[in-house]
Amino acid sequence: MKLILSLFLILTVVASYVRDYSGPIQHTVHQKVHSDKPRVIILTDISSLDQKQGEPDDGQSLIRLMLYTNELEVEGLIASSNLRHGQIVRPELIQRVISAYGQVHRNLLNHSAAYPPAAQLNQLVRAGQPVAGPGQPLENSVGAGKDTEASDWIIQVVDQADPRPVWVCIWGGSADLAQALWKVRQTRSADAIDAFVAKLRVHAIYDQDQTGPWIREQFPNLFYILRNHGIRGMYRGGDRTLLDSVWVAENIQHGHGPLGALYVNYRGGDIWSRQLGPVMGIKEGDTPSFLGLLSNGLNVWGQPELGGWGGRFRRKQQNQYVEAVDSVGQFADDPDPRMAAVYRWREAWQHDFQARLDWCTKSYLNANHPPVAVIRNGAKELFSELNVPAGTSLALNGEASRDPDGDRLRFRWLAYPNPGAGFPEPLSEQTNLNIQIPAAWKGRRISIVLDVTDTGSPNLTSYRRLLIEVQ
Repeated sequence: MKLILSLFLILTVVASYVRDYSGPIQHTVHQKVHSDKPRVIILTDISSLDQKQGEPDDGQSLIRLMLYTNELEVEGLIASSNLRHGQIVRPELIQRVISAYGQVHRNLLNHSAAYPPAAQLNQLVRAGQPVAGPGQPLENSVGAGKDTEASDWIIQVVDQADPRPVWVCIWGGSADLAQALWKVRQTRSADAIDAFVAKLRVHAIYDQDQTGPWIREQFPNLFYILRNHGIRGMYRGGDRTLLDSVWVAENIQHGHGPLGALYVNYRGGDIWSRQLGPVMGIKEGDTPSFLGLLSNGLNVWGQPELGGWGGRFRRKQQNQYVEAVDSVGQFADDPDPRMAAVYRWREAWQHDFQARLDWCTKSYLNANHPPVAVIRNGAKELFSELNVPAGTSLALNGEASRDPDGDRLRFRWLAYPNPGAGFPEPLSEQTNLNIQIPAAWKGRRISIVLDVTDTGSPNLTSYRRLLIEVQ
């Protein structure tokens, strides 16, 4: 069954001259497929892998990250200041996580040959600036004599002859990035500084020391995503049955090898604990910084306003972005409505994590793997962008989508971000989707997402996003 979706009010559509095509129509197709992994440097204020001391949520995020090292080109794992948990750095905790990963690495290779060896990841661990925090003056962390092996490593990675940008995911403070930028500005020409800054993409979880505001003020052209309370959609709001202590024990800690066993079953709080109760099970407030970089077909690197597993954003000024609101779920009743842009995808990103934990111990035949979403117009496969003449109808189908395990597939078509004006969610739950493009929509862009979910255990979801430029 095909769904005919009108993008205007009925009277508007009737008044528009719409050409109907029985076969494939001649569109201009731009096949822009990300063939390379995103380059990533992690700055973590990891302070504990034990519930009884420090704050173990960075350890949770780091364990999840290990299971996505086949999709991310991790180029730095930096132990930054523990901030309020002591002016120290704990690179040995990163190494403990890598060691546990190394013990399951051989089995992970049965599911993806792209998982790097533990020895390679260990070579990327660097110690950062221990003196940093909200109460530390900037000059205590940045300036002459403040170079660290971490700040020097950031410079070295960015300077590599690789055209891809470098994503710097900041889970704690940004002192080592600030020092790298300070040194580059002190030692290079204006053009060389601009070239260095242009290769950076920063995704910061709050301003946790004095250096973040300084970076944005001193380098206003720097691509910078600043997170706020929306990251709490990782563990607050929505359906929490995939996050609680029982789920963690059954699906992470038990039966998933040394890496899962290292995962702390969190028992603690946050700024909303008095209102909402304690945080139990999963916290992982830093994880959204890399969820949006995964190659799942939904995320679009470098266009944060389109949204994805890690949330959705709006431009604040120049290249600086802040969290945006997705009007889904109980967003209006949440302590912060921006949380919904993360928790709306919870079942998908949590099931994906669950499946990868299974990869640590199970054979390929006994585990589940994500489907492949494919959008076609007739026999032509469509990739990321499509130019469509105004006043035409566009027939899309997902029939070529497939599952590596032979599972049956379920389909959903979404307009995301949803432009409103009568768009239902989902647009359709059929294999095919027909869209009528009124002539009045010339010059607009529509983002259509095909969501394909398999019937394996756990159910896994992949996407294909199509950006339609109406001409």
